Amino acid sequence: MNLRAVLWLPLLVLLALPAWAEDTATTVKVNGRLETIEGQAVLTVWGTPRERGFAHGYLLAEAIVRGIERDFEQVLGPFIPRYEALVRKMVVPQFAFDARELEELEGLAAGLKERLPEEQQVISALKRPFDLLDIKALNTFGDWYGLGCSSLAVWGRLTTDGKTLVGRNFDFPGFGLLLRHPTVIVRAADGEHAGSVGVSYPGCIGTLTGMNTDGVFVAVHDVRVKPTLDKAVRPNVPRLLAVRRLLEQTRGPKACLQALDLARSWPTLYGNNLMVVAPGAVDGVPRAAVLEYDCRTDLDGGCTVRLSNSEGAEAKPGLCLACTNHHRCRVEPEGYEDLYERWRFPELIGAESLEKPLDVAGMFAQVGRVAFPREGVQKLAKSVQGAGRAHGTLHQTVGEPDRGRLHVRFGTIGTHIRDATPRAYDVPALVRAAK
Repeated sequence: MNLRAVLWLPLLVLLALPAWAEDTATTVKVNGRLETIEGQAVLTVWGTPRERGFAHGYLLAEAIVRGIERDFEQVLGPFIPRYEALVRKMVVPQFAFDARELEELEGLAAGLKERLPEEQQVISALKRPFDLLDIKALNTFGDWYGLGCSSLAVWGRLTTDGKTLVGRNFDFPGFGLLLRHPTVIVRAADGEHAGSVGVSYPGCIGTLTGMNTDGVFVAVHDVRVKPTLDKAVRPNVPRLLAVRRLLEQTRGPKACLQALDLARSWPTLYGNNLMVVAPGAVDGVPRAAVLEYDCRTDLDGGCTVRLSNSEGAEAKPGLCLACTNHHRCRVEPEGYEDLYERWRFPELIGAESLEKPLDVAGMFAQVGRVAFPREGVQKLAKSVQGAGRAHGTLHQTVGEPDRGRLHVRFGTIGTHIRDATPRAYDVPALVRAAK
């Protein structure tokens, strides 16, 4: 069964982020704060998993519920019965959260309910209050509604200082949840779990693109590998949670090898490419890796590692690694074709693309070569209103793993991502302040 064909539903949500950071007029304990830093919403959470989730749900409660209600009415319309019958009853049960993640999701639901009166928790299109199962659906959205994306890592003589740089485009239909109000989330360290800074969306505890305090960078890309029915009944890890887990559990120069072992232990439902970039440079240890990761566990344990470009990069062997929405080492499913690979992959690594060493600005320009829309100005207003599915690059990041810096810029309606202003985040400093 082709779940994506059945579930081609723009699920979520046009948000209006509240202006508060912490509610100081109440005795409710909130282990978090919501701030606007250089015009960008930044959510910081700390404490136990439940406390982190509670802060997330409490600080963003009104935005999440009202935004979902508005998008359900404007976008889903007559498809509401499919959401109830297919997403809640058939899709969500195909995914499993570990104990910490489930605790955080439960905390998020509790925070939302604590913040809003009961009558304000009702989604009119659903004729019922928003609940925990809806929050789980929100956290699996990135699996059954596939992501686009591309990324590039370079080092050595391809960078101005020889250190590693990684750039990434997040390509997706222009839903309001992701286009108008993306959220930078700062997660405090938690025992053996590293702290991180990443791009996500309100109500989601996973990560689209992020960096941890060690400088490990991880980003996710969709690959069109469809699962067989038997794979849908096992406990699959939501892909955005896999990104977060890698940020929490990998460390230092050997992060790419650690990530490969971890991914093989987490069943996944659809096809993925995970770009993992490590800090430091150690002989014989990869600086960057693409984990070609899907449901076919009989093939390399479910994950094949790609460490260098096998074609198109003969002039710069071992100095760059590109990733788009296809597997290059793993066997492709029959009938697979990605039309965008005819220009995106060569544009990233072709002989004429990397003539000069790159710095941060140069990397933004480099990945901007393959940003969407390919030409012209980003026009996503109709998509946000539910009248179409315009596709664009909704955020770009450049990571400096050796410096612990993550640079992010976001697309806006009427402006191409290339014209947006990046914001720089000092990952270790933000995580240290997360308390």
